[in-house]
Amino acid sequence: MFSLKKQLIGWSIGLLAVIGVCAGSFSYFQAQKVASIFLDHQLRLVAGSVDEGSQLPAMQAKFLTANKDEQKNGFVIQVSLARELAHSSRPDFDLPLARFTGYSDVLFGGETWRAYTIVYADRTVQVSQSDLVRSEIANDAALSSVLPIAVLFPLSWILVVFGAGRILKPLEDVTQAVTLRDAASLSPLAIRSMPTEVAPLITEINGLFERIHQSIESQRHFVLDAAHELRNPLAALQLQIESLTHSHSPDDLDIRVQALRAGILRASHIVSQLLKLARLDAKVERMKYQFDLSELTKSCLSSFIPVAENRHIDLGMLCEQPAMILASKDELRTLFDNLLDNAIRYTQCGGQIDVSVEVAGEKAIVTIMDNGPGIPEALLSRVFDRFFRVGNDKTEGSGIGLAIVNSIAARESAELKLANRQDTHGLIAMVSFNLLKANFVIEHFEL
Repeated sequence: MFSLKKQLIGWSIGLLAVIGVCAGSFSYFQAQKVASIFLDHQLRLVAGSVDEGSQLPAMQAKFLTANKDEQKNGFVIQVSLARELAHSSRPDFDLPLARFTGYSDVLFGGETWRAYTIVYADRTVQVSQSDLVRSEIANDAALSSVLPIAVLFPLSWILVVFGAGRILKPLEDVTQAVTLRDAASLSPLAIRSMPTEVAPLITEINGLFERIHQSIESQRHFVLDAAHELRNPLAALQLQIESLTHSHSPDDLDIRVQALRAGILRASHIVSQLLKLARLDAKVERMKYQFDLSELTKSCLSSFIPVAENRHIDLGMLCEQPAMILASKDELRTLFDNLLDNAIRYTQCGGQIDVSVEVAGEKAIVTIMDNGPGIPEALLSRVFDRFFRVGNDKTEGSGIGLAIVNSIAARESAELKLANRQDTHGLIAMVSFNLLKANFVIEHFEL
């Protein structure tokens, strides 16, 4: 794990350091340049103010009484008249005079001097200054310009640390609020006064809390409904087992054993359906394969033929067009088994159930059509609810089958529709799947 706060502080201080060094360096060299220009301008002004040399004796006397620092930092003025040697403001200082007006750098006595020379018709005036003195003055000016930046460095670091803490405090508050919650607390976090960048995170966390709450409530209702649904079969089994002890004849015992067997089968069916529904709720991914939907539908239909014949129901296929799809075979087998089981349960003896597989455009459509009682229009929207059964209590079933069908259809991206028949009584169940494209099938087999 890494600290966002430390990264923010580190990057900010690093950026400020780079900016400070660049700004300080620029200010330093710029101040040196300005100081050099200013000193050159002084040389020129002083040279322009010097006459034929009448000031030089007084300057020599002042130089002799000055201290070493003043002697070192002062200008040196030289005047050379026609046919005369140069006179200097410093005794025994004989810097060579330039022949042209302008600035020059002269090496004298092992030291470089900066000089400005004015050549008149009758005289030459030259004012010079040691480069060491000029460098000290320029450096002092440059350091003075850099000093505020150097002072602000530590202050900016302190402000960065303080500011990072203030900026990230909302995240710390959210962390603390979540830490202090118990496992049962799923109320939304406060989003008021949160920064714009943090608000979406809080919104998503609140959405997660809401989804978890809904999941817990769904599981709670599922457990309650399952317990309620199993209570009656188990109570009936208990009574049937107790009644076995009171049987007086073989025929009576056989009847009661048959009833017990039917109760056990019903309870087993309910448990099996509950397990399937729990597996679907867990959203365990199944491997998907390409196969012919028509072949799978025929296979499912054939397993229900004995049940249909036992009730004298005409179960058969009207159309079986080849339709290649990509899906989980086990999931679709469960889907069609539940639809066929539901159709047989609600179709009266001597009824008819027709199954067809047709291709329409890019869709493969499986239709299961019966001539049972159908579903009242007001209840069509509720048939996919768990433990909801249409009809009276005598109708066998757990009320979970269509809920399982709906969950599988959603997982397989299939479209499921239930509607009452218009030509006669009965129900039509239609499930639409996306067909595999031809190039996908070819590539699959080439692999």
